[in-house]
Amino acid sequence: MQLADKGARRGDASATAPREVDSSELLGSSGQLVIHHEQRRYVLRRTKSGKLILNA
Repeated sequence: MQLADKGARRGDASATAPREVDSSELLGSSGQLVIHHEQRRYVLRRTKSGKLILNA
């Protein structure tokens, strides 16, 4: 489920709102997402208490 974009200023064509995505869409049933960034591997995961942790 993609949420509506927020934050763009009216009348300012150069302002771009950040993309918003529901965490369950990213993490799926495994509760984890692997992100490759600048030749490093990061893992975004949901904890048992429902928080998000990003580890390199």
